[in-house]
Amino acid sequence: MERVRPFQIGLLAGFAVLGILSLVILASFRGFSGGAANTYGETVTIWGTLDDTIILKTIQDIADVDKDFKVVNYVEKDPRTFEEELVNAIAEDRSPDVILITHEDLVKLRPKLQPIPYDAIPQRTIKDTYIDGTEVFALQDGLYALPFAVDPMVMYWNRDLFSTGGLALPPSTWEALTDTVQQLTLRDATRNILQSTVAFGEYRNVDHGKEVLLTLLLQSGSRMIQESGDKYIVSLDDPLVENSRKPLNSTLQFYVEFSNTNSPLYSWNRSSENDLTSFLAEDLALYFGYGSEALRIRQRNPNFNFDVVGVPQGAGATVKRIYGKFYGLALLRAAPNTQGAYQAVLKLGAPDAVASLSEQFSLAPVHRSTIAAGSDNPYRQTILNQALISRGWLDPNKEESDGIFETMVEDVVSNRQKVSGAVTDALRRLELAF
Repeated sequence: MERVRPFQIGLLAGFAVLGILSLVILASFRGFSGGAANTYGETVTIWGTLDDTIILKTIQDIADVDKDFKVVNYVEKDPRTFEEELVNAIAEDRSPDVILITHEDLVKLRPKLQPIPYDAIPQRTIKDTYIDGTEVFALQDGLYALPFAVDPMVMYWNRDLFSTGGLALPPSTWEALTDTVQQLTLRDATRNILQSTVAFGEYRNVDHGKEVLLTLLLQSGSRMIQESGDKYIVSLDDPLVENSRKPLNSTLQFYVEFSNTNSPLYSWNRSSENDLTSFLAEDLALYFGYGSEALRIRQRNPNFNFDVVGVPQGAGATVKRIYGKFYGLALLRAAPNTQGAYQAVLKLGAPDAVASLSEQFSLAPVHRSTIAAGSDNPYRQTILNQALISRGWLDPNKEESDGIFETMVEDVVSNRQKVSGAVTDALRRLELAF
């Protein structure tokens, strides 16, 4: 048998090494990407409560251009169990990377969120890129959610009831609204309400009582909630301008007047149906709701002759304000893939993607450039206009604060407390909620 020479041994060893290298290269091949790793990592999981059909379609559209984006997935969750599922997932080491939240959940979820430092997204960039209200996500230690969209409060009005009452236009100021109430509200001889103008004064049968009160507070110049170190300062009754009226006191006094049977503004009471139900039944002239509700109202009553306009402001107001619900994409501290998730959030939160998603959800985009482009749809243009003046607040817990506002209103309406006492109790309970 012929002996194997050293040269042959070396040659065979060289082929073996080449074979192993070839297997490694084939195993790591990622297509025509220059051999670079996927920008988004192996997988990015986003949880939220918005419709998955719309968001998954947008993700697919992005992936058609950016092949690496196919690792991004969105999972729709039930809003009633969202927080519980999130807590359990984090505890069991199966946390998603990103959650789509509203600013109303920011304070409650803040310990679980990973803020984006301002050296990554400077505050100057935030101000130049996004509308003012999005700064609710910009806290002292970073940006807690990349702004996504906003659902501003608007005023819906029944054109037929206004025409029948001899009014051509809806009120644009609160002073005009009080005049409208006296013209459109119909009562019988014993002051039973036959037709209502506006559903203010009560809470349980008003879908957005808290949002209306917050809108009035913002317009009254309230300092709202302020962040101070690791604490939150409850300043709802503190005016921005010294020696001005106390915002929460004046807001509550104005609001409850509409359920006072002895007031000329009496237009609503506890026995009335839910305000949206009454509006759809064409028994209520004005309905205050979110801009995203327009399509659903149209679908529920196709023949309804209604329109959408901005929320009234004070007659002497130089700065306009309303309440809006802000949505944002937030990174989680427990995210398995923080860096990839951050890149995915930037991509999904880009102007083109947000413009498409916000329109499909009947929300307003938060990029200044997109809002400036406007819309040919009159409903949508109203929503865009209202987005610019929308503001949120640091809510300790949306369910708990809802109960606090409800008690505050009902204590006054039921004559259990005067306005000042109800406000004092509400402020104390909010401080405890934080």
